[in-house]
Amino acid sequence: MSGEKIEQNWKVQVVNDNPTFPFVVVDNWYTPNEEKAVWKELDFFSTTPKDQIDRAENTIVARNPDGTARSNAYRFYINQFYNQQSLSPILNCMYKQRTPEFHKILGDNCMPYARSFLSSNGDSSLLSYYEENDHYKPHHDTFAWTCLIWMVREPRLFDGGDFKLNEPDIEVKLKNNRMVMFPCCYLHSVSPVKFHTQPKEIGYGRYTITHFYYGVPKIDA
Repeated sequence: MSGEKIEQNWKVQVVNDNPTFPFVVVDNWYTPNEEKAVWKELDFFSTTPKDQIDRAENTIVARNPDGTARSNAYRFYINQFYNQQSLSPILNCMYKQRTPEFHKILGDNCMPYARSFLSSNGDSSLLSYYEENDHYKPHHDTFAWTCLIWMVREPRLFDGGDFKLNEPDIEVKLKNNRMVMFPCCYLHSVSPVKFHTQPKEIGYGRYTITHFYYGVPKIDA
């Protein structure tokens, strides 16, 4: 990013509503220009043949202890697609989580858990796409913090695809350009997507951009 400050139009919707399970929900996560660039990148990814994209049910990370699949959405790690992060609008927009403005939102509403994010120095980014009947059963992630950004074309052609924090039993409705951030240890799930009419082209389902944050030990020379 350049040194120019970008004005954010964030709308914080949920701030520490449950002190045992604090999390934040922020609408208008991307600025209009950023959102336009992200949609262009998503449209590019949608041209990839489906048989060249992993489904979560075929990976080892989306499975229950008994081996059954927790999810069947399409997914791949964005970092592995680019030789240079600067080529990806999605990855370029990760500056937003490191701004003082966002640190204040997280610090004001998610302490003491926020400290593990503020001290994190590693990240990994995943893109998932949900179409008919795709879902994610209750699970937790294995990093420190999970940041989800939802992208969906409006008006929506489907029902479902809503997000739930299972232990406090809180549902967060799916909305385009909405960000949710919470500690990875929380159980969370996604309800099945049900199209009103099956679209002829890919790209009208539910996109989730996931950024995982974690700490990498520093070794002194």
